[in-house]
Amino acid sequence: MSRTKKTALAVVVSLIALLWIADEYPWFRFRGDAKLSGGPVLGYEVKMPPIPFNRAGEYFFHFRGIPNEDMSPQLYAEGKSDKDREELTRLDTTLDALLVDQNSRVVCQAAGMSREGQNGHIWMLMSGGSEALFWHWNCVHMPLKPSDSYTLTLRISSVDPKTPNIDLLPVLEGGQPDS
Repeated sequence: MSRTKKTALAVVVSLIALLWIADEYPWFRFRGDAKLSGGPVLGYEVKMPPIPFNRAGEYFFHFRGIPNEDMSPQLYAEGKSDKDREELTRLDTTLDALLVDQNSRVVCQAAGMSREGQNGHIWMLMSGGSEALFWHWNCVHMPLKPSDSYTLTLRISSVDPKTPNIDLLPVLEGGQPDS
């Protein structure tokens, strides 16, 4: 085999390997209004910019190239922890979340207030140690496709005057061994 053919073969093999790596590691293909971190062993996090919890508003986040994993949106209450549980579960502030794909198909829809208990009409508070986060039964382990584009809309309305002056950090998490 001539030197030119060997070089061409090496280039082709390298390109195929690079494309395979890019497909296996979503941070090469991920684009959007968020930052992707993590990996296939310990799981992925897609962190969006924080939004104010005590101010009514609507926030849109667009992304594509998401890991091929079941993902769950969570809203981290910045600066809050288990000691703030009572304060965060007795608010009349309404949180709405809507995740749609590029064809306007609803992947997940959640609405309600934060309360203690477990049902599909409220946002649950998970807290412990130094963190507190909201999650909703309607949006747990959603199968997302790397080839699809998504829009996550978060809406805060009917703000309770007791709502703390904090930010909520929207994060999609998934791919952990226990999820």
